[in-house]
Amino acid sequence: MPPSMPTLRMPSRRVSTVLGVACGALATGLVATGIAAAHDADDTVAAVPRAAISTTPGQTSTLPGVSFKLTWKPTDASALTALDRLVADKRTAMKAVSLRDVAADGTDVRRLTYKSGCSKTAQTAVAALNAKVKVGAWCPDFRTGKNDEGSANWIPQGVATSRTSRLDGLALSWYHVKDPKAKSPVTDMARLTVGKRPEVSKTGGYHSVQLAVPTRDASGKIVAKDVSVDLGHATGGMSAQGVAEAPQHAGGLSIVGNYAYLPDTAAGLRVYDLRRTYKVTPGGGLGVGSDGRFHAHGEHYVLFETGRYQFDRTANGSCPAWDVKPSAQNKQLCFSTVSYDPTFTTPSLVTTEYKLAGGMSSNRPIRVVRWPLASNGTLAASGGVVTSKAVYGTVTPNVQGVATYYKAGQGVSVYYSVSGGGATRPGRIISDRAGRDPYTLPGVIGGESFAFDPYSGGDRIWGVTEHAGKRMVYWAYRKSLQPKGDR
Repeated sequence: MPPSMPTLRMPSRRVSTVLGVACGALATGLVATGIAAAHDADDTVAAVPRAAISTTPGQTSTLPGVSFKLTWKPTDASALTALDRLVADKRTAMKAVSLRDVAADGTDVRRLTYKSGCSKTAQTAVAALNAKVKVGAWCPDFRTGKNDEGSANWIPQGVATSRTSRLDGLALSWYHVKDPKAKSPVTDMARLTVGKRPEVSKTGGYHSVQLAVPTRDASGKIVAKDVSVDLGHATGGMSAQGVAEAPQHAGGLSIVGNYAYLPDTAAGLRVYDLRRTYKVTPGGGLGVGSDGRFHAHGEHYVLFETGRYQFDRTANGSCPAWDVKPSAQNKQLCFSTVSYDPTFTTPSLVTTEYKLAGGMSSNRPIRVVRWPLASNGTLAASGGVVTSKAVYGTVTPNVQGVATYYKAGQGVSVYYSVSGGGATRPGRIISDRAGRDPYTLPGVIGGESFAFDPYSGGDRIWGVTEHAGKRMVYWAYRKSLQPKGDR
């Protein structure tokens, strides 16, 4: 059923009203944030008209009658065939591996240091949140010589957790700025960093995995390309953090089964099949070098894109600048970040938009979209087209990350990572649930995306901070990010 069907939070009070409830208490989870949990197995719950969305930051409601579609576009099959031939050629020294193998690799490991061993400057990134709730946090250890903590070129954005045969661990997404001091900065590549989940008070480790797009030349040979993009092109300018959203900005990350999903801000979601992860020979450039071996910008591993879920910008309009409102609630969708929610009966990916205050209003909110997943980890499509299962709206500026959690009997909770004053002031973490006002905590400095981890003996929300010298990957217990007594 269309996402307008769930019962809506009424604007006059913070109480949820359920109408027309049929049988089937659990159903597929199509209840929006701020919506009571009762609904039937096919989500046929009567909707009620409502006024404009509240301008209270964090408050979230269903958008009646709004839905979006994505169309699957696979990577050129002949390019993937050429890649397979390349891997089969022993001269290239490419070995297929899993991300679990990457996480377990004990050679040339980059270290994550627990917060107490990080610099005082790095610790300030999570200090405000750490003063309120229990926080586990780690910084990249610059003493390994890689200097991921202080790099002006590589910038972390997304975070994902996984407990599968492909990866039992933690991954971050990063984008690369070719010349940070240039008048028009260009991002020319992206990567993941992958490792086991770090333990409290212990040192963790990770490896870098270069992301690549397989293409082919006229003769059919594989060509691995870095696609350079003007950072101002996709959304019209730099963000409040001095980092722009753009294709390959890697603003979020989700890992579901065999697939890694990264948002493509103006265009949809990029998909990387984890079965196309290869160990390669460290060396310059991306592709086969003069020595006949495959190289990936000095890294030991490379992962190839296998397709994209694309938003039809011709019919629905392009993602506008951050300070420009969309032309309509069902137009000009942006894909700033993504997270995975396995708590619905139908597990989902959740995307949301980054907007400045001028880019939203009560009738043009930012859109939080829930996309259904199939049992094999792909998005659930019909004829190659994926239709959103629910669309929610919120008038909350500077949203960098989102996580959602569904529980039968209470509906959906949503958690927002909201950025603050650049590299000096912490942002906020806001949670919202039916029947109460949004709950706000001090956040982190330079906070980016969120990931929900439901497996860790007490649900945790993971996050990452982006500013050089203040980079931390961290978690807090989900329940600590909401009022006491909430489940």
